[in-house]
Amino acid sequence: MKNLLTAAMLALFSQASLAHTLWVMPSHFVLSGEDTWISVDVSAANMTFVADKGVSPDNLSLVFPDGSRHKFSQSYQGKRKSQADHQLVQEGTYLIENGGPARYFTMFEVNGERKRIMADKRAAAKELPAGATKVTTSRGQSKALAVVTVKAPNRTALDPKGDGFELNFITHPADYVAEDKIEWQLLMDGKPAAGVKVELSQQDELYRNAAGRQMLETDAAGKLAFTPTQAGRYLIEASYQSAEKTELADQSRATLTLTFEVGLP
Repeated sequence: MKNLLTAAMLALFSQASLAHTLWVMPSHFVLSGEDTWISVDVSAANMTFVADKGVSPDNLSLVFPDGSRHKFSQSYQGKRKSQADHQLVQEGTYLIENGGPARYFTMFEVNGERKRIMADKRAAAKELPAGATKVTTSRGQSKALAVVTVKAPNRTALDPKGDGFELNFITHPADYVAEDKIEWQLLMDGKPAAGVKVELSQQDELYRNAAGRQMLETDAAGKLAFTPTQAGRYLIEASYQSAEKTELADQSRATLTLTFEVGLP
């Protein structure tokens, strides 16, 4: 099978993904011109906004203010970071997303060797070889987000879809200002994701003796709040895990990052 991998290969991929945080960084967060362009850097790194590993831009997309999704008009993958450009022809709020829908993989054992099939429980049941044991299906999702607004903000591109791990922007990103409270809500399949640990970091930690990262946690309604004391660019990273079984998976794991900018008061 083309989508069958050994446990050793899976472990290698998992270590690579866990070692670095995926983020996107737009050149601008708020724009006032007409038919303006946006450039976006994409990287995976241990230190916030210090480019380390270039990431394929194949899964990078831009949701327009009218809700339509587009691929970037041009992109380039480098060794330390990748870059993409697109012309913003509509007035309103755009969502930049690197990632995609949830993916499923089924791990199993045959003659003592661990392998996997890229399929959910239903599909995997038709592909599993005879004698397969220790069968477990996982659902995984990883995406990096940023929001850009041209002139008047709107919310069409930001509306949660009720599918997978999502961020509900209670406070519109165009209104993030130092000394004002920012609120978000984390959702899993449209339901509040309670008790999710969220790490928050700020730009320029390379030049500080202490990184100054903060740990936040969603409440029973999946909400979290942060009041920035300084203007600048920030990153939040949220990780979700669940052992709840569904018709398609035995467990779920998802990560989400958001790059955002806080303006001067």
